[in-house]
Amino acid sequence: MAKITLKEREIPLILTTLELKQIQEEITPIGKLMPALIGRAEADDETASKWLTAEHLDTIAKTIMILGNAGIEESGGEPDLTYKWVMRALKPGKIMEAIEACTKTIAEGMASEIPVKKQEGPVDVTLEEINKKKERES
Repeated sequence: MAKITLKEREIPLILTTLELKQIQEEITPIGKLMPALIGRAEADDETASKWLTAEHLDTIAKTIMILGNAGIEESGGEPDLTYKWVMRALKPGKIMEAIEACTKTIAEGMASEIPVKKQEGPVDVTLEEINKKKERES
């Protein structure tokens, strides 16, 4: 889990489907989030940039606020981040670090949660069935 430190406060960042919906409602469609987060213009022109424009800073702050409130809540805390607090707490020299933490969180959240199991050696079919039954019951 990625974390970001703002005003000496360590904030865990999490992306679930709830935050995905909130991002799409408050910031941009998810397909456009990564370019918006890194300050790329949507134009076909590869040199077009929105780096540190008001729109870019809004995207960064809102993304931190949404992902951070989710992380705080999932950690048992009260989700108390506001747009204004994040904007004041985020120092311009830490913007790249913040973008990296957000992009890492988004990549982790969009990844599959199903671990790939590798079988090594002989397989005990009976034991596997017992374990599957235990998983279903819990």
